[in-house]
Amino acid sequence: MTQTNDAVDVTRMSLRDSGWIGYTDDAVYIERDGEKIQIDNEHVRKVTLQSLRWDLAIMSALLIGIGGYVAITRNPLVGIAFAAVGVLSMYRTYGNRYALRIQVENESKPVTVYPTYPVECHETIVDSIEDRSHDG
Repeated sequence: MTQTNDAVDVTRMSLRDSGWIGYTDDAVYIERDGEKIQIDNEHVRKVTLQSLRWDLAIMSALLIGIGGYVAITRNPLVGIAFAAVGVLSMYRTYGNRYALRIQVENESKPVTVYPTYPVECHETIVDSIEDRSHDG
């Protein structure tokens, strides 16, 4: 994974949190928050699309439910605090839905982006990488 400042003709798809992801015959490019990343196709190990972190969504719903129960039966202030934490967690979990994760060779963490059209972006990037790996 390298950062680049070179001008390249890239097929782009927008990201929800500003920026874009794109591809060429040789690489996947990401520009977000002023950061430019180039990932050569031969260094991509895996591309996945995670629809929702269900474990966090369920935990958030449980916090909201427990908060409501505690607010009604025991202590309204503590219950409202639990419910508020649950609502914030649910909001953040929902905001991070459809995460496109690109696992790169020799990197411990995957590169994660949130495309505007996640399914189409995932299919396009996977097809682009697979086509180039079979050509070479």
